[in-house]
This record gives sequence, structure tokens and C-alpha cells, in this order.
Amino acid sequence: MSNFKVIVMDMDDTLINSDNKVSPETKEYLIDLQNQGYKVVLASGRPTEGMLPIAKELHLDKHDSYIISYNGGKTIKVATEKVEVSKSVSKEDFDEIADFCREKNFLVLTYQDGHIIHDGDHEYRDIESQLTGLPMKRVNDIKAYINEDVPKVMGVDYVENITNVRDALHGSFNSNIDVTTSKPFFLEFMAKGVSKGNAIKALCEKLDIPLKEVVCFGDSLNDQSMFEVAGYSVAMGNATEELKEVADKVTLDNDSNGIPAALKEIL
Repeated sequence: MSNFKVIVMDMDDTLINSDNKVSPETKEYLIDLQNQGYKVVLASGRPTEGMLPIAKELHLDKHDSYIISYNGGKTIKVATEKVEVSKSVSKEDFDEIADFCREKNFLVLTYQDGHIIHDGDHEYRDIESQLTGLPMKRVNDIKAYINEDVPKVMGVDYVENITNVRDALHGSFNSNIDVTTSKPFFLEFMAKGVSKGNAIKALCEKLDIPLKEVVCFGDSLNDQSMFEVAGYSVAMGNATEELKEVADKVTLDNDSNGIPAALKEIL
């Protein structure tokens, strides 16, 4: 089974442990794999700026690799930080999403210039900032403040409320906007057709690598599109049951070096 060339992994709850770090064992293993010629790609719902430090820590810049941010909304070459692909949410759709989230009493978050923009309060408000290391910026009225396209929008609330709305929407908000969850309390809105799976497809086409040579790792609903396109898919031990059901393999959890554990068998 060693005809794999590309290893794509989600970050939060997959590559990253409960301390919000990459363990030394996993880091060393992934750097070693790249030295052997494998390509490591990170694919996350995170904003670009919340991915680059770890991408560089793993030497993706030295090995001419890529990160996929905003659930597939942007693909970036790590060495140059050049955006190769970008698909955004229009201002018109942003306003519609903001109204919808306000109706549901969700906190609305979006991104601009390396900041997480919000105009409200919630017990879970700062989680995205803690995860990504990006600063929060409070504005008076997010709809009035945001006047251009944005990479992604998030509704934040308690798991039960997010799950109910997610199930009711069936993956689609309107004809321009798709919906998924990364954490069970984050409802994520992206431009139609934006997914980690589609971003991986486009990247493999660009690099002329067949999708069957891709192994991917994930833990959540927004990783399912990767599992559908990759040659081999691995769910973390801490993944949702839904994802484990569609995975080729289930490995150890994100606090037990689940990625190296699986790759040592697969490669």
C-alpha cells in the first residue's frame, strides 16, 4: 500500500492535541516523511493566519507544500504565502447569514485582515481566537462593518442548537452557500462548492498527482468531503461516529499520536 504520495490532515483535534500543539513525536515523524519525498498538506477550517505558524514548524515551506484554509476557501503555497485559489462569501450573502444567525441567537464571527470580527457576546466567543491565535476585534454592528466579501462566516452557540440547525439545513444555506461544522459548536458558512475535498481535488490536478495516492486524516463533519475523494481515509480515535463510519481506518486519538500510528502501518 505504499503507493501514496500526499498526506493531507485536518488540524484541530486531528494533528493538534488537547494542548493545541503538535506533539514532538508527530512533528518529527512528519518532517522525516517529507525528507523521504512525501508531501504533507494541512487542510483546516481555520483562517490562513491561524495555520501558517504550524505549517512552518512542520517545514511545509521548505518542501514546497500547501495549506488549505477556511475549509477549502483558500489554497496557499506556504513558502511564498501566495494564495493559489480563493472563493469567498459575498457581502449580500454575508448579510443574509448574519440575519439568520441573529434570529437563532448565534454569535456571528468572520475574518478580516488577520482578525476575528464579532459584535456580540457568548460563552464560546473566544474559542476560535484561542485555537487559531488570531486576535478578536469587536465592532458595533458586524453587518455595517463588513463591506466586502469574506472567506467564511461562523455561527457560534451551544452544541444542541448548532446540531439542530445543521441538521435542518442539510449542508446548504442557499444556492450560493454551503454549511458544515468543524467543532460541534461552530456552524460554518462557505461559498458553494467550497470544501476540503474539492480543494484537494484542485490541488492534486495542479500537481498532477492522482487522488488515489492521497491519504487523509480528520475528525469532524467538515473532513467528510476529503474522505470521499482521497485514496485512503483515516478517522481519529476521537472523531465523530459519522466520520468513523465512512473511514477506511480508525486510528488512535489526537492525544496518542494517532497520525504516525496509522501511517506506520499504511506506508
